[in-house]
Amino acid sequence: MMITGGYIVVGADDRGQPSGDVQHLELFDTATLHAKLAKYMPKPIEIRAATHQYQGQSYAIIYFPPHPDGFCIFERDGTYQDSNGQLRTVFRRGDVFARHGTSSERWQQSDIEVIKRQLRTDADRVRDDADDAWQLLQDLPRRLGGSGLWLAMAVMPEYQPADPPMITPDEAQKFLGDWQFTQAPIDGFNLGSATYRQPGGVVVTSQAAIAEMPHWWRIAFHDTGQGVGAYVLAHEIAADPMSGDRKWYGLPPGITDKPTIPARRDEVETRILTLLDVLTAHASNVGAGGRVLITATLVALRDEPGTRIALLNQMVDENGKDQGWRLANARANLSLTEAVMQPVTHRVPLAEIREPAARVRAAYRLAAELLAVFSVDRPSMLTAEGTLDPDGTGTDHAQIAYQHARHLGLPVSPVSPIERQQRLEEAIRAAQEDYRRR
Repeated sequence: MMITGGYIVVGADDRGQPSGDVQHLELFDTATLHAKLAKYMPKPIEIRAATHQYQGQSYAIIYFPPHPDGFCIFERDGTYQDSNGQLRTVFRRGDVFARHGTSSERWQQSDIEVIKRQLRTDADRVRDDADDAWQLLQDLPRRLGGSGLWLAMAVMPEYQPADPPMITPDEAQKFLGDWQFTQAPIDGFNLGSATYRQPGGVVVTSQAAIAEMPHWWRIAFHDTGQGVGAYVLAHEIAADPMSGDRKWYGLPPGITDKPTIPARRDEVETRILTLLDVLTAHASNVGAGGRVLITATLVALRDEPGTRIALLNQMVDENGKDQGWRLANARANLSLTEAVMQPVTHRVPLAEIREPAARVRAAYRLAAELLAVFSVDRPSMLTAEGTLDPDGTGTDHAQIAYQHARHLGLPVSPVSPIERQQRLEEAIRAAQEDYRRR
């Protein structure tokens, strides 16, 4: 079944005729079935289930996409007790089943060729998806307009819904609002902004009117589950050496020798996590499935000669107070051509990535590869274990990152950053008061 994928229709016989109402419809839920299958099958497992009423009868439909490895091996014996109390074995650990006509049977030598053909088809699809993603990202600068440095991402699901309905602007706004309420993201999106239909999908931007260029973000939700989004990292250069006009303060020496666009290291990570979350949520929402190809890159809207990009970390003193900015490392000051349009990719099952820890792990991998362009060894907020470290963000984002992690059920310290800061300030005041008394 997992070799080529397929559907199981409960409530119909082998000729497609109704066979009677389905008992216990509530059990044909994707999450319930996934939990049952997880006892016997290795991850990743992707399954879709739905129930329907047609001409007065109930039906349940279960969909299995082809396994990304070509086939799936049972990890445990599958047994049950029959009506006579006898233990029956349906499959054993190490078994592989394939679909032969209307039957699921143990695989045969002829199934190997089917698997090879399926994997070749998947490889061709991956190449096509990568080309499509890169085309969407290359098209972004002219759609964003203006200036500055942006984090851009494209999401391409492997399997798209057949004959999907057209998304309306109101539906896109509702989806975005529901997503924000459910996820409580570190970076949010202002609702009620310009939203319009374009061929194949809906565009939502931060601008107040369609005629304006986006100032902060832009997302395109495609009807088929694809999506592309961009979130600004910085609009202004750090300083103009001709006028001396400084847009940022506390920057290290050398950053202002040439026109330099500053980018906060922690915001690269939060923007990746935000875009990955909302774009994959959209793909799931419209019924896309399979593995999803995620491509991220930095985009500069103006390629002006001499302009550089500096990746920065915040400096804080022993009291937790902001003391300005420093380079993330000695080599984190690159020319535009060295830093922008350098795509990083990750491919992961769509069903798996909707789990918070898996989503953070995917964001970590993308962020690690993107930060490596600046010779940064690893992300500071995202972790490889699928958790968030609020102390890896700037002081203005730490509490929001902490609340986001708690909201998703990820493990965090019982003491929040703001509570820790308050305790520190109280201890300092107590020490100062004690000193004055002496």
